[in-house]
Amino acid sequence: MSIIDYSRTIECLLFLKTTPRAVKRFTMLSVGILGIIFVSSCDPKAKIDTRLAEIEKKYQDSLSIVRNELKEAKAEIELLSYPADQRLQKAQSLLEAGELDKAANEIEQLKNVFPNSTEASSSSTLLAKISEIKEAKRKEEERIKALGFKAIAEQTTIKIGYNTVTFSNITIGRNYIHDSYDDRYFYNDADRGSKYISVLMSVKSEDHDPNIPQLAVYSIIGDKMHLVGCFRTEFNRWEDYGTYLGNYHDSHNDFAKVNTVKSKLGLQMSDEKLSKPYAIVLMKKNALVRRYEQFRNPPVYYYGSADYPSTLSVSDFGNKYTIVKRYNLK
Repeated sequence: MSIIDYSRTIECLLFLKTTPRAVKRFTMLSVGILGIIFVSSCDPKAKIDTRLAEIEKKYQDSLSIVRNELKEAKAEIELLSYPADQRLQKAQSLLEAGELDKAANEIEQLKNVFPNSTEASSSSTLLAKISEIKEAKRKEEERIKALGFKAIAEQTTIKIGYNTVTFSNITIGRNYIHDSYDDRYFYNDADRGSKYISVLMSVKSEDHDPNIPQLAVYSIIGDKMHLVGCFRTEFNRWEDYGTYLGNYHDSHNDFAKVNTVKSKLGLQMSDEKLSKPYAIVLMKKNALVRRYEQFRNPPVYYYGSADYPSTLSVSDFGNKYTIVKRYNLK
């Protein structure tokens, strides 16, 4: 430890308001060192360094004690900088966010550090609530495990980030109709032995240029779902043929002008798979991006993929996936 190190440590001790005993120890050390320097001011530098080393060795125990007291003082300051009321507020915030284990850990630390505080006493109510929520989740998991995919509730309106998405008019037929205008429309015919599942998707967004979600279909075999395919996404309707061609702007299909835009989704599926258990599944992810290509009809479209996995299990549903509609599952 150099003279500068001694000086800085004394400043830290005084700043942290540590014990007078620690300050006294270090002051004595510093006075001794300064005395050696004064006496040896005419000696060569090597002699001064040697004597400083001797002093440091002689007072090594005292230095160790001072360092420990300094460490304890810092820990005390950190402790006091995070008082009981803030710890309780943090636990409440974690509970509201669904971070049950983190909330319980925060309460445990509160009780250990401030065992006699009012906040520690009132935290028992939060702990009881955490236990209640955990027990409810455990029972729900057992119910879902027993019933499988039948236990997962169907949802047709889902909040995904800045979007609120609603699915309606789910039909199964020979045609997939989209991009309607006036009394006309575009459509796709299903192949022999297949049909189209068509869905109207309404996206209400807080954003002026949002990404939007993508739907998929999974066949259900036992306790697993297997990906059949992802829905094609087109606009539902245009003001007229000119707006479809992009000759001029259609405000009804622009989130910068309106907060709700409707799309028509379509997926071709074989009659064989349609006759067996399957489900329309939504990944809670805004994955499709709006694009513009001048010589495309229509020039505005949504592109991308949500990257659905090849298989899903019951445990995957809840936070990341939901079932929009389920078929043929008895």
